[in-house]
Amino acid sequence: MRFLATCNPGTEDVVAREIVEEVESAEVEEVGEYRGRIVFSTSGEPWLVLEQLYGLRSIHSASLLLAESEVPTGREGLREIWRAAYSSGAHLHIPPGATFAVRGERIGEGHGYTSVEIASTVGDAVQRAAEEELGWRPLVRLNSPQVVIHAEVDVSTFRLGVLVTGERSRHRRRYRVYDHPAALKASLAYVMLRLAGARDGEVILDPMCGGGTVAVEAALLFEDSKVYCVDLNPRHTWGARLNAETARVGGRVEVYTWDARRVHEILGEESVDRIVSNPPYGIRLGDPVDVRVLYREFMPSAARVLRRGGRAAIITAETKALSTAARASGMRIVGVRRVRHGDLWVDIVVMEKP
Repeated sequence: MRFLATCNPGTEDVVAREIVEEVESAEVEEVGEYRGRIVFSTSGEPWLVLEQLYGLRSIHSASLLLAESEVPTGREGLREIWRAAYSSGAHLHIPPGATFAVRGERIGEGHGYTSVEIASTVGDAVQRAAEEELGWRPLVRLNSPQVVIHAEVDVSTFRLGVLVTGERSRHRRRYRVYDHPAALKASLAYVMLRLAGARDGEVILDPMCGGGTVAVEAALLFEDSKVYCVDLNPRHTWGARLNAETARVGGRVEVYTWDARRVHEILGEESVDRIVSNPPYGIRLGDPVDVRVLYREFMPSAARVLRRGGRAAIITAETKALSTAARASGMRIVGVRRVRHGDLWVDIVVMEKP
C-alpha cells in the first residue's frame, strides 16, 4: 500500500520520521520539501496501519494512493488527468449507493487549469469508469460525502487517492473546545516539541500558552512529564484549563495566570528542561514594535528558568528580534526553521542554554 500524507509546509522531515517510527513497515519514498507532502509505502496489515495513521500527531491527512503520474501543466494536462483517474480504480472504493466528492488542489504556479477543474475532471472520469465497469453511476455530494477522493497536481505530478483519515484535518484536535484567536496548529505544536528535543519525564513550559495547545500536546505525548502553562490573560488560562480537561490531561497541566516576563518568580531558577511557545507575532494580534519589546523583556526570564543544556523552540515572524534578545540573555541559537502556519511563513527558532 502507498499513501500520501499532508502536513504543514516546512515540517516534512519531522513528519517523515514520525511516520517511520509509528506506522508498521513504513518506508518514505518522497518528501515534498516546503510543499507539505510525504509519499510512503507500507506492507503492514490494513486495519493496523489505519489505526496508526489516526494516531499520528504531525499530519493533516492521509490518502490511500491509487495513481501518480506526470502531467502537462497546460490545458492539455486535463486530458491526462482524466485518463489517469479513469484507470486508477478509484470507482471501486465507492460502495453501491454511496455518495462521493473530489477535492482538487494545485501546488506550485503556472498551471493552465484550476483546482475546481481538476476535481471536475476526476469526478467525471470516476463516474464513467463506474458506469462502464459496474453498471451504475455514483452520485456526487459536495457536502458530507461518504467517500472523498483527493486529487492534486504538485507542480507537474498528478496524484489521486482515497482519503482514509476523514475530511476534518487531523490538526483540528477535538479537545480544543476553546479556540484562541491566534491559535497554534496542534500539528505544529508537536513538531516544535520534537525540535526542542522534549522527552518523557522532563519539565516543559509554555510561558505564553494562549489556549494551551502546546501544553496539552506535551501532556498527551509524555505521561511522566510535568507541564506548565502560563498566560497573562485570565480568559486564555481559563480556556487552557478547559482544553486540558477535555483532553483528560488536566491533572498533569499546571496553569498559571502570570506575566511571562517574570515567569522565574513562580517557577524558580533552572527549573525547566524545555520551553516551547507561540508568542504574539505582531501581525494578527499586537504591534511589531511592542512584540520586539516583549522579546527583550521575556527572554531574560526564560533563560533563568531553563536548565543548562535545556532548549527552547519559539515560533515567530520577528526572527531577528527574537534571536537578538535570546543571545543577549546568554542563549545560543542552534537552528532556524521556516514553516508555513496558515497563510503566514514564519520561523521556529531553536535555542539552547549553554
